Amino acid sequence: MHYHFGGVDGLLHQAYERATLTMIGDYTADLTSVRSFEELYRVGATMAEKARTDGSAAMLSAIIAAAHTDEAMARMLHDNMARWNEAVSTAIDRILTLRKLSGAIDVEALTASLTASTIGMMTLGSVPGQPLGDPIAAVRGLPPLLDRAMKLVPAPLARRIFGALG
Repeated sequence: MHYHFGGVDGLLHQAYERATLTMIGDYTADLTSVRSFEELYRVGATMAEKARTDGSAAMLSAIIAAAHTDEAMARMLHDNMARWNEAVSTAIDRILTLRKLSGAIDVEALTASLTASTIGMMTLGSVPGQPLGDPIAAVRGLPPLLDRAMKLVPAPLARRIFGALG
C-alpha cells in the first residue's frame, strides 16, 4: 500500500478523488439537461439520497473534518469542490440565461453557496437518527417558488433588484 499510494492518506486521497470524478460523471448528463432550479434541486436530492445510502456522505463528513488539520486533505477537498462547482455553475448559468438574467446574479457566488448548503444538508441528513430531520426534503418547496418568482417578475425588474443588492 505504501508503495502504490504513499500510505493510508494517499489511498484515501485517491479513493476520494476517484469517487468524486465518478459521481460527477454519473450526474453530468442530469446537470447538463437542467433548465430550472426545481430540476437542479431534484438532481441534488437524488445525489444526496444515493450518498446517504452508499456511505459517501459519511465519507465526505470525515474528509471535511480531516481538512481542518490536514493541509493535503484540505487541498484535495478544495480541488474536488472546484470540480463540483464547475459542473453546478454551468447548470445555474443556463437557468439564469433561460430567464434572461445572465449577468444579473453572481453565478460563482450562488454556486458556492448552493454547493456548501447542499453538502451541509446532505452530510447532516446522513447522520443516523437525522438530528435535523431530512434537510434536503425540508427545502423541497424553495426551488419551485424561486422558479415561479423568476417567471412572474420581468427580467428588467429582476436585474434592477439584483443590481441594487450588489
